[in-house]
Amino acid sequence: MKLEFWLDYLSPLCYKQHQVVEQLYKKYTFNDLELLYRSYEMIPFFEPTEDCTFHKVLSQHHVLTEDEVHMMFGELPKSLKPVKVIDAHRLSHLAKKMDLAFEYNKQLFKTYYVEKQDISHHDVLRRVAKRIGLDLNQVNEVLASSMFFDAVQMNRENAIVKGIFEIPHMRIDGRIRLSGFHTEEQLLDALIQASVTYTKTDYCEGENCERKKTR
Repeated sequence: MKLEFWLDYLSPLCYKQHQVVEQLYKKYTFNDLELLYRSYEMIPFFEPTEDCTFHKVLSQHHVLTEDEVHMMFGELPKSLKPVKVIDAHRLSHLAKKMDLAFEYNKQLFKTYYVEKQDISHHDVLRRVAKRIGLDLNQVNEVLASSMFFDAVQMNRENAIVKGIFEIPHMRIDGRIRLSGFHTEEQLLDALIQASVTYTKTDYCEGENCERKKTR
């Protein structure tokens, strides 16, 4: 079973959604679940200005007024400022290649939202990479180049082709779409629903010869 997760590090809802995923992994063992992360920059080529706030970024992405964003997200920590995240996304693709994507995203969200560190700084990204066991030579190679830039852009473009225009967004086995934030119970229910498969039988029920069978 495949769970795809489109996210951006500038989205507090994506951080909140990742915490839900982390809790599920603590409580349950998913032997056949493949978690795949997809980059989705809310604002492509984002360059923060001095007066830029999270509410401005979120209002632009969700096409809401800033008052509506305040109502939806409440007050966000004033010590937390929007930063350029393209390098964090590029490095996430190295982590994915090394099968460390879950650990990387967990640590990066923690570094930004809990420790309030600037994840646009390469030294901060190196510390995150070192914490999860990424090879620093490979990390430096990514940060000193444009490596994985096309992969980040392609993730977003492919998402739009699939009709994904807002994050967080998750998709299970290409069939079940979960747009927006979902609680632990809602996500678990969707995963259980996705585990239901159809197997052929020797007799017909109604107009077909298939019946539901839980895995």
